[in-house]
Amino acid sequence: MPRRYLALWFPFLPTDRLRREGRVPTSGVPADAPLVVYAHRGNALRLVAGDDRALALGLARDLTLADARARIPGLIAIEAEPEADEALLMRLAAFCDRFTPLVALDRPQGLLLDITGCAHLFGGEGALLATIGRWMQRGGLALRSAVAGTPEAAHALTRFGRGGIVPPGQDEAWLRPLPVAALELPPKPRLP
Repeated sequence: MPRRYLALWFPFLPTDRLRREGRVPTSGVPADAPLVVYAHRGNALRLVAGDDRALALGLARDLTLADARARIPGLIAIEAEPEADEALLMRLAAFCDRFTPLVALDRPQGLLLDITGCAHLFGGEGALLATIGRWMQRGGLALRSAVAGTPEAAHALTRFGRGGIVPPGQDEAWLRPLPVAALELPPKPRLP
């Protein structure tokens, strides 16, 4: 039996968590106001995460909070709480134990499940993805998922591809169109 891995990626984990906890202000704020999370980086406040509306408006990671507010005056900005995000990810990993005993954290904001020999218990890989997707949607979490023959392929397809179920033996064909960034190589060391 070929190995099968399921990657779960929560692209908006920090902002989804804040909404789940009721921490996003609603009074005096437009209903469609984008939400960002910021942290102290160097000598500036910089964006570390944003919701889908913020991304659609061009607000990207590492942009200064001042620049983001200049672009979008109605922006909702909340300071990052990495410990709370990590705690939520740990709870999600514990929840996923019901699908397989082999669940690992895939930081940042993801999980890897070894579903080899387990998917048939839930009606197959497609049904397993649908079941997990429904649970996460009910919990207010955006999710992208992929099943592949290696954990690295599943990881890359969730973050840089369209996700989905790669047929056994087709990992390379599905990975080939991905951008070079999907390799997630460490930065080149700088010469002195």
